[in-house]
Amino acid sequence: MITTISKWGNSQGVRIPSEVLKSIGYSTGDEVEVKATESGILVQRRTRQPNGLKAAGMLKGYVKRHISDEEMESAWQQAAVEKWNEKNR
Repeated sequence: MITTISKWGNSQGVRIPSEVLKSIGYSTGDEVEVKATESGILVQRRTRQPNGLKAAGMLKGYVKRHISDEEMESAWQQAAVEKWNEKNR
């Protein structure tokens, strides 16, 4: 599908047809993350981190092995995907 980059205030935007959003389970109002990649622009659902993330971050100092921010982020993303999959079966 071809679309056009348009001016939208001080930014630019791309309209995504509703049938495309529907086919991937996105809807108006969903938060997405936009990243520049070598091959173009990646738009993906933003996974909200539970409020417990702050508490988990505070607990880092109490675990025997240091958990990197990347490991923590990966674990939260995996948990969010699993929860989403459970709700949408």
